[in-house]
Amino acid sequence: MTDVNDNRPTPFRVLVVDDDLTARILATHSLEQEGFEVLLADNGVIALQTFQEAQPDIVLMDVEMPGLNGFDVCRQLRSMPCGKLVPILMATGQDDIDSVRQAYAAGATDFVSKPFNWKVLGHRLNYMIRASNTTEQLRQLQKSETRLGNAQRIARLGNWEWHLKSGEIYWSDQFYQLLGGKRGRTQTGMRTFLRCVPANERPQLRHWFKQLLNCRYSGFMSGINHSISLAGQDVKNVQHQAEVFCDDQGNATIIAGTMLDVSELKRAQDQVLKLARFDSLTGLSNRSVFCDRVQLAIDQAERRGGLGAVLFLDLDNFKRINDTFGHGIGDLLLQEVAQRLTQSVRYTDRISDDSDAGAAEQTDLDHRVDLYTHNKDRQVRVPLVARFGGDEFTVLLPEINQIRDAENVARRVLESIGLSIDLAGHEVVITPSIGIAIFPHHGENVDSLMKNVDAAMYYVKHTGKNGYELFVKSMNVVAKRRLELESHLRHAIETNELSLNYQPQVDMRSGRIVGVEALLRWNSLQLGFVSPVEFIPIAEETGLITPIGEWVMREACRQTRQWQLDGLPHIRVAVNLSVRQFAKQNLEKLVSQVLQDTGLPVNCLELEITENMLMDDVEGSVETLHRLKALGVQLAIDDFGTGYSSLSYLKRFPIDRLKVDRSFITHVTTDPGDASVTQAIIAVAHNLGLSVTAEGVEEEAQLAFLQQYACEEVQGFLFSKPLKADDLATLLRTTNGYMSLKTARTTED
Repeated sequence: MTDVNDNRPTPFRVLVVDDDLTARILATHSLEQEGFEVLLADNGVIALQTFQEAQPDIVLMDVEMPGLNGFDVCRQLRSMPCGKLVPILMATGQDDIDSVRQAYAAGATDFVSKPFNWKVLGHRLNYMIRASNTTEQLRQLQKSETRLGNAQRIARLGNWEWHLKSGEIYWSDQFYQLLGGKRGRTQTGMRTFLRCVPANERPQLRHWFKQLLNCRYSGFMSGINHSISLAGQDVKNVQHQAEVFCDDQGNATIIAGTMLDVSELKRAQDQVLKLARFDSLTGLSNRSVFCDRVQLAIDQAERRGGLGAVLFLDLDNFKRINDTFGHGIGDLLLQEVAQRLTQSVRYTDRISDDSDAGAAEQTDLDHRVDLYTHNKDRQVRVPLVARFGGDEFTVLLPEINQIRDAENVARRVLESIGLSIDLAGHEVVITPSIGIAIFPHHGENVDSLMKNVDAAMYYVKHTGKNGYELFVKSMNVVAKRRLELESHLRHAIETNELSLNYQPQVDMRSGRIVGVEALLRWNSLQLGFVSPVEFIPIAEETGLITPIGEWVMREACRQTRQWQLDGLPHIRVAVNLSVRQFAKQNLEKLVSQVLQDTGLPVNCLELEITENMLMDDVEGSVETLHRLKALGVQLAIDDFGTGYSSLSYLKRFPIDRLKVDRSFITHVTTDPGDASVTQAIIAVAHNLGLSVTAEGVEEEAQLAFLQQYACEEVQGFLFSKPLKADDLATLLRTTNGYMSLKTARTTED
């Protein structure tokens, strides 16, 4: 102990506890001469109080005292936090063996017999204090070493020292454990260590140690990452750090190092890398990686004068799958498409040479990891499949001999993906629209190439879907037109650009106009009249069909009710439901609300659903149709005969009417096949108690055919083209709601 003012040692404090005044006087005189600071207490209570206040270094205490005896005081001192380690010397009678036992039992450090040799006692007290301090230091050192060992074990950090002159190497316990060994059982040495390192990494590690050995100044630090491979265990990834200590001549004498197990960190980094580079749902490369690889492939093609190709796929009507079955089934579909696409694009879809003969034998993961070495000089030889986003997929063919090679791949993809897919008990058929772009002809960088292949894909979308097309410059005009339409369509409702035309539906027996079909029209302020064939698919794809469809239903019901209020004949109005509308869970609530808001009687509204919409989810369709039917509205299947309904399904649908598609009516008098189909549809409907409406009737001969087979209603230009609301009102007034079946006419264009 040292005084902070004069740096002289601070004397040890001794607390003397004795009820004998003479003993206290002698103790004070003798112990102060030996350099102690003496504290006195004549009973146990004062002893406990003085101990707490003064914190002595040692206690000399008589056993026999009034009140609390020495044993009681000793026990209470040991119960105090500050009294657990302080030496306590108990004074007993010379032959009082029983008191000695009790003293130890109470927690005394040692005992001394009376009478005292004060000079010897002073040396004994000094020894006991120093021994106690040394013991405490050792105890704290042991705790520190234990804590350090625990910390290294938790951190998976081992340390080592290499004394170069003696050749002695020290390894910590955790270093042994990292190497799969134990102290005393595993030989310490460089050879033992290197045997735990994979053979292909040893030369690099030896070179690192050589650099450390050749260092000429103290404090030089260096690090290296490598692996530890132990038999029967997973490979560990470790981070090695070392520091060199040199003598005055600059010779390395000691190298000390640490080795940290970073396997979990490495796995976490790999997972982050995987998330950054791969699509989590399908396991395919993602958009970012694909674009990087395309640019490398373009650069390579320009250097070598070769060709490559990019395929861009979009799944047709995928949103309908999500809306009908839910996103869970949609995700399963995307995973299945990814698998089929990968199988369709083979490693052999490239120019091969002997140096690439083993590429196809790489594991998929090794191959994909290899792809992400961003070395601009690296050759891109193997095809890459990626999920570009949503239901869009891309394929990179880095080397092709001719354009036909890319088309062959596109055909394989069409055949593979177009097969029916069983998803959790739901049989689904999905088709892709595929655009193809060749580089460097169709783009000298990734942005221009992807823009052009996207245009080719959308060209397929708008010319029938389920096919592929090679990019040509005129497709950019189509793509630009589509973006323009989508932009203006988003504001068509609020700018009051949408309107409805109504085409009459005529009863074949009486000639009475019994209904109209509401047909959507768009007259854009900027673009002029836009055909429904152009904008309806865009509305479907973008989701705009939902608000537009609600507007159509509401406007059609409002106008029909207005005709009734104007005293015109009561007729029904037919409204086409979109896929998205039919898939909505609250469709019947929307219909009910529209009828309530407009005041149209429920039996005056007919909802038309296409055949394919119903067959996407038969069970769900049956439930939806029954809920709608419960409202009292009429239900019709539009374009019947173009889908794949079976009679057993048709019987389950609570519908009122079948509408024969115009494609059959057009050639019903010239094509025996169309005539047979039309006749069969009418017969099936009648057997099921349904009525039939034929669309697209334009000739007297077609009308006669339909009359022959008792078709209930007809609709077409033979009677009237679609009319604006005011024009239809005029027609109803002038004809009193009846059309002549003998002199059927077309209204003025």
